[in-house]
Amino acid sequence: MGTQLDPEYVRTLRSDFAVAHKLLSDRCLYESAKWSAEALNGLPEDEVDDPEILIPDELKQLDQMSSSERRQYMLAKACFDCREYDRAARILEHCTSSKCCFLKWYARYISGEKKREEDSEVILGPLDGDATINKQVILIIDEIEEHFRTVAAAVYDPFLLYLYGVALIKHKCDKLAFEPLTRAVNIYPFNWAAWQELGRCVQNVDQLPFVLSQIPPTHVMSKMFEVSTSQELFQSTESVFATLAQLENIFPSFLYLKIQRAMLCYHALEYDDSAKLFDHVVREDPHRLDDMDMYSNVLYVTEQRTKLAHLAQLAAATDKFRPETCCIIANYYSLKSEHEKAVVYYRRALTLNRSCLGAWTLMGHEYMELKNARAAIESYRRALGVSSKDARAWYGLGQAYEVIEMYYYSLFYYQRAAALTPYDQRMWIALANCFDKLQRPNEAIRAYKRALSLSDMEPSILQKLMMLHTQIGDKAAAERYNLLYKEAEIQNVAAGNK
Repeated sequence: MGTQLDPEYVRTLRSDFAVAHKLLSDRCLYESAKWSAEALNGLPEDEVDDPEILIPDELKQLDQMSSSERRQYMLAKACFDCREYDRAARILEHCTSSKCCFLKWYARYISGEKKREEDSEVILGPLDGDATINKQVILIIDEIEEHFRTVAAAVYDPFLLYLYGVALIKHKCDKLAFEPLTRAVNIYPFNWAAWQELGRCVQNVDQLPFVLSQIPPTHVMSKMFEVSTSQELFQSTESVFATLAQLENIFPSFLYLKIQRAMLCYHALEYDDSAKLFDHVVREDPHRLDDMDMYSNVLYVTEQRTKLAHLAQLAAATDKFRPETCCIIANYYSLKSEHEKAVVYYRRALTLNRSCLGAWTLMGHEYMELKNARAAIESYRRALGVSSKDARAWYGLGQAYEVIEMYYYSLFYYQRAAALTPYDQRMWIALANCFDKLQRPNEAIRAYKRALSLSDMEPSILQKLMMLHTQIGDKAAAERYNLLYKEAEIQNVAAGNK
């Protein structure tokens, strides 16, 4: 992955992603197929015409089926494409080939998810959440396990391993899902959906090195996974940016990588850099709605109402019924302090996709603005049900419990948020404030000192440290922080007069 790319390596990647797009499309894994096509188009231009898509022999074996099953597969896939999932599964009921079995179980899984959402009824209602389950999952797990018992481990279908992992995660068996998902990406690394599910098994940054040790170390897809998972864990480190730069050298036009860089900048509180990267994505592909809700978060934080209004209009003109569009519009209303309208649009986003992490978290923020701490707590809990890696939801829970004066609960949630984002001074300030309210001044001092190390002599933190040292009787330290506080105030006044 040096600066100078080997043209033959690029051509190999072009062939690999073209094959991936076909294999994934054949199995109705359309989001992953779209990602592969975007990666393919993100590679450098080549004067040599693309070769004919030739599927390697070991992958061709995955598609082998009798002529009778092939006809059934064609009809079942057509039904799946028309969202007739039960019909597709019924057509393939007696098929035994690996490809047909995958589509049969995947159709049943999607059908189960659809029925689960229908049974869940209203957002935050009594049947919403874990109260309603996908009834197909346990049956799919049993049948896939039975299928694996009939074949040798050496010929396991990586797509069936992926689906097995998906079902285990849905069944709340994340630890058990790690092994089949790891095997899936080692056998066939170009299924991006499998990497995403593997990422869900990584709950914190301490687990990431072990996971990286179980996958092909230099493979381009392993690097993609490393960047994506690090970004989800709020790890805006130099090594992550270095890996991202290597990938951008290989895929100079891959907008997904631009968005990963924008998100890493956002987590590092570098909002201007993040906004510029998102602006580039919008210019290059104005109708790309994937991850544009995150752009709206950047515009919200920087209070760019005009740009946020323009983004909302563009998203609505592209597709009103995408969760991302609803989140963008909700952010716009929130910026205008129309919190009731914002909640309405977050609920619309969740009606379209109950796994929309950002909508749950941000709806919690809106409920906090509306002084409805109980609804906020439930929203944040649902966000953590989607992903326990969302520091914003942990922080929101801390705030909500602080409002209702349940400080020990608040302390626990702030600690979880600080563990996920140790370089965000807001987390340490909240933690210190909570220690202070629990009359634990020594721990509050340590937390404020950590926050101070992440800020440029913030006067409010210095003042708090002065007061806490006075409280514990350390007059020398209190006087030192008092002097630093006065100096910081003078510097702020001088900077404001320039």
